[in-house]
Amino acid sequence: MPRVPVMPRLPAKGRTALVWGARLALAAVFLGAAVPKLGDPVAFARDIDHYHLVPAPLLGPLAVGLPLLEALVGVALVTGVHAQGAALVALVMLLSFAGGMVQALARGIDLDCGCFGSALAARVSGFTVARNLGLAALCLPVLFLRPGAVDARPEDSSAPPGA
Repeated sequence: MPRVPVMPRLPAKGRTALVWGARLALAAVFLGAAVPKLGDPVAFARDIDHYHLVPAPLLGPLAVGLPLLEALVGVALVTGVHAQGAALVALVMLLSFAGGMVQALARGIDLDCGCFGSALAARVSGFTVARNLGLAALCLPVLFLRPGAVDARPEDSSAPPGA
């Protein structure tokens, strides 16, 4: 009896396009988020402080270090150097940011997300949480799909193994 795939296989060109598209989209977001924060770390430190999660002595180092990490992730995703590692770091960051937003909403804290520094104001809302979760999902193809990899299984799986 032929095996019926649970999920249709994506051809190699499709995998390559999906991984590249995900990498470039994530890189654009992370680089676009890093640049304005690096330009005004004091304002970004205030944005972080509004979440009421980080002790005051860590605000300055985090306001500088986080955008540097975002920029590093963006560059790695564009160049492809350690792209899977960058996607993993991006995934953890995006899920952490979403968690911070959820706790702020749950505690009734009304604040700007600070996602893009002073370049783009966006109030924390269900939409910003969903946006971060969607971006986190965009990390998955980079982590789990091998672009252009040749499928080791034959297309006709009705033949018995070894035939």
